[in-house]
Amino acid sequence: MTEQEKEEKKQKKKEGIKVKTVKYDFIPELIGKPVVVEVDGKDEPIAGMIVDNSTFWIKLQDANGRIMYLNKAYLKAIVPLK
Repeated sequence: MTEQEKEEKKQKKKEGIKVKTVKYDFIPELIGKPVVVEVDGKDEPIAGMIVDNSTFWIKLQDANGRIMYLNKAYLKAIVPLK
């Protein structure tokens, strides 16, 4: 077997392997805990509690009990208070 044949065999072997990427979402750690959220385009941060989480959205309940849905693309920071 020549070097070129060996390289072709390795290449075919690599093509058959699929790499699985795992996305880690840390938001479930913060559900039910008080947080401060900094939103892009808003001067003041929002204080509240994360109620639920999905792929693109966070459900936040503020101190007055009002429910807000925040798109994760517009979040700058989430700071846990405890």
